[in-house]
Amino acid sequence: MPPPETANNPTPVDSQAEARPQQQHAVDDRLDQLLTGDAPLHLGHFGLDGTGLVVTGSPPYEEWERCGAVLHQIDGAVQWWLGDWLNYGEHAYGEKYSQALGATDYERRTLEDYAYVAANVPPTVRTVGVGWSLHKLLAPHPPREQTQWLARAANGEDGVPWTHARLRTELRLAKRHEQYAGGDLPEGQFRVVYADPPWQYDDSGVITSGDAYGRAERHYPTMSIEDLCGLPVQDHVDDDAVLFLWVTSPMLAACWPVIEAWGFTYKTSLVWDKVAHNYGHYVSVRHELLLLCTRGSCTPDAPTPMPDSVVIERRSEVHSEKPARFRELIERLYPLGRRLELFGRHEVDGWTVYGNQLQPIARG
Repeated sequence: MPPPETANNPTPVDSQAEARPQQQHAVDDRLDQLLTGDAPLHLGHFGLDGTGLVVTGSPPYEEWERCGAVLHQIDGAVQWWLGDWLNYGEHAYGEKYSQALGATDYERRTLEDYAYVAANVPPTVRTVGVGWSLHKLLAPHPPREQTQWLARAANGEDGVPWTHARLRTELRLAKRHEQYAGGDLPEGQFRVVYADPPWQYDDSGVITSGDAYGRAERHYPTMSIEDLCGLPVQDHVDDDAVLFLWVTSPMLAACWPVIEAWGFTYKTSLVWDKVAHNYGHYVSVRHELLLLCTRGSCTPDAPTPMPDSVVIERRSEVHSEKPARFRELIERLYPLGRRLELFGRHEVDGWTVYGNQLQPIARG
């Protein structure tokens, strides 16, 4: 039998339980000291408080360098810490959580962003060296896609990680590929096809403030020649059909595989004189080409009056927007059969329009 309890033989006490209040007091004191700046956080010879960094003694270069690396890590981690802190507080403390948010200096929208990203990007997916803002772009995506995109962003090109703008562009491009790939074109067969492809140029990588009109990538996701060739246009056109294809001079040679992949043969072209200039690498460009291509036998239904091959109309300030008169010209030449417009921006009577920038338009 155990010995009876006496003054000299007290009942054993849980030493860990006895130590917990003391540990909690120590944590509280330390947090108070950090908040008030009475006792800064030390990284070797470097002390961090709420208003700056204090150096004591003479730290060696290596320690200064390591301190900078730690500060860099902290700078990239604060949003995650706050987000995880907020999500834990909401789950654990309920109403008190909302009261605590009101006592902070942060805008509520900022805190909501931190909490949202932390809740939707698992810790196992988060990638050191890739900025929080890039993770925010990927928060709506499933974790598997997040992992793939973050790996691409971290590797970048030539060892340079992607910027926020680059990842945003790549995500938009992927969305467009998803929309257009896999043969998801309108059902049925068409006799007339009018296309203004989002051509991908070799100089689309760097976009500056001086590219307000010129660079396509600044305005919409582009598609490679391979992706355009992969569209199943040939499966949706009649044996006798016509294609009107917009192309700029730099893409003239590159567009031939697209014409062939879609099942057409080049016949002739129209020139749009845009009046306003756009400076290129070699000349000041003021024109664009509309190629006329056919398959089978598809000469115009109404050959007269024959249109002029040069159309003069000043371009608008909307990048790559084409004048409505070209569509009307096509309607006059080919009034018969179903008409399909690819990569269109407006819904138009008498046409099946396919594009990711569709907006209704009134026809006069």
